[in-house]
Amino acid sequence: MKRFLIVLPIVLVLVWLALIFESTAFALLAFTAVAFAVLSFIWLTLTQKGIKVQLLIPARVADRGQEIGLKVTIQNKTIFPVGKLKLFLAYGENHVIKTEKRVLKLYDLLRGKTDAWERFSVFRSGYYDFRVKKIQIYDPFGLFYVTRRRKSVAHVMVLPKLEEVPVKLGDSVKHFYGETMDYDEDHPGKDSSEVFGVREFQDGDKLQRIHWKLSARMDELMVKEDSLPKSCAIVLFMPESAAENGEMLDYAASLSFSLMDAKCAHYVAWQSKSRSDVMRLRVSDEESFYEALTTYMQDVSSQSVEDCMERYKEKYKGEQFLHSICMFANSTVVIDGEAAGGIEEVRKELFLK
Repeated sequence: MKRFLIVLPIVLVLVWLALIFESTAFALLAFTAVAFAVLSFIWLTLTQKGIKVQLLIPARVADRGQEIGLKVTIQNKTIFPVGKLKLFLAYGENHVIKTEKRVLKLYDLLRGKTDAWERFSVFRSGYYDFRVKKIQIYDPFGLFYVTRRRKSVAHVMVLPKLEEVPVKLGDSVKHFYGETMDYDEDHPGKDSSEVFGVREFQDGDKLQRIHWKLSARMDELMVKEDSLPKSCAIVLFMPESAAENGEMLDYAASLSFSLMDAKCAHYVAWQSKSRSDVMRLRVSDEESFYEALTTYMQDVSSQSVEDCMERYKEKYKGEQFLHSICMFANSTVVIDGEAAGGIEEVRKELFLK
């Protein structure tokens, strides 16, 4: 709209010259300028309502430094061609206010859909938003434009770089058996206080485990299976904002993977943005590791790790664990309430008794 305002002083000057010199040419120029501005305004008013923008990232997961392809689809639903269109993009980690910006220019957009590709490379782990901040729609001559807001968002997850973290586990951690209200729904265990299921009698089963009433009804020996408690000796509190320090996210993910690889099931906990509450997921295999990691990256809030710990203890106060490992965005690692140093110190070897 700013360029339309520029027409006014130009027209006034032309009218003034036409009066001073009694020139028909200057008068015609002034009339032409007004007519051209009015027609462009009408054209842009009719066109801008029919312009739609959509962002799409086909590969929703990427590695650091990998080129990310952003597909931009412009749909012109009007019969009028668009001479030029400027697309103002902003992208950045979705928990950080600071974003990068980029301008995409497209020309001669006819009726229908037009696809364009923009390439990005992200060198830090995190969950990234790509947004359309605004668009500028120009007339066919590229002289006048109107600015409009269009909402379109695409996401991509840049995974942390996993490295081996030397972890030494003591017998207390390896054979931890804590009280919990959660039991494995897929695997039996050794907790006789809860019955996992009933199966046929096999050689080696103890007679005390026979379900006599059911065996009489089924006319064959049936055995009760105990449940497997989902208690964990270690709770890993993730950093409150992955984007503040990508190196800390890489270390936290690497530590969780190394614990999982050492057959040490553990909880990954963080303050959830969507739930406004502490969230935790149990990591016991590679599938559960990636589920916990991707869920955390999409849903972590910016609240402090200390608040997360206090809420965790309150929410799960009936449960026991041996070790808490807290990851702070300033590269500090705190184990069981005591500072263990920076990433470089704990990366050498982590001994959990």
